[in-house]
Amino acid sequence: MQTKVYRNFEEINKELEILKVERDLAYAKFKRSLDTTKESLEPGNIIGETPKMIFNVLGTFSGPIKNAAVSWLLKKIF
Repeated sequence: MQTKVYRNFEEINKELEILKVERDLAYAKFKRSLDTTKESLEPGNIIGETPKMIFNVLGTFSGPIKNAAVSWLLKKIF
């Protein structure tokens, strides 16, 4: 990297302002990426939507049908 030569303080201040904006932008991107990663590692997102849909379907059944469906599901899983 070459050493930059400045002729006056205005050039230095302008360069510092540009660097500050670039730093703020990089920090905002990093923070957004961190939030996205945290969200993707939540238990509900790791498991997915399938178990939720299965339990919603099972909730519509009642009594012995529900018991049989839960037993069958657990046997298939384990």
